Amino acid sequence: MVIHGFQKLTLLDYPGKVACTLFSGGCNFRCPFCQNGNLVQHPEWEPVIPEEEIFAVLEKRCGVLDGVCVTGGEPTLDPDLERFVTKIKELGYLVKLDTNGYRPEILKKLVEEKKIDYVAMDIKNARPGTARRRA
Repeated sequence: MVIHGFQKLTLLDYPGKVACTLFSGGCNFRCPFCQNGNLVQHPEWEPVIPEEEIFAVLEKRCGVLDGVCVTGGEPTLDPDLERFVTKIKELGYLVKLDTNGYRPEILKKLVEEKKIDYVAMDIKNARPGTARRRA
């Protein structure tokens, strides 16, 4: 899997867990408020972190970290996502996936096969005319 960012410790990204966060590149949405604009629009501008480096850190931090957050960009666009999270699970970590929800078939498969433990879908807007108005 192509990873462009690696936060080795987070107390915020996985509720109630000590975790690390991995950032994939690219997204099929172009939300103007995205906090990861370069990852979405120009992932080629960001460095690629070798998988070996990521898994070396994960192996070293077994027993210290509870989980791994995989976010982006949009991680479900990477065809290697399933293999990647399987490898993380084999180390004994919980896996949280942050997604825009555009590929529900990928989510369904990963959840059914117990390859991910937590899904976060951040819906920041609704189609015009679908939001309720308050008086």
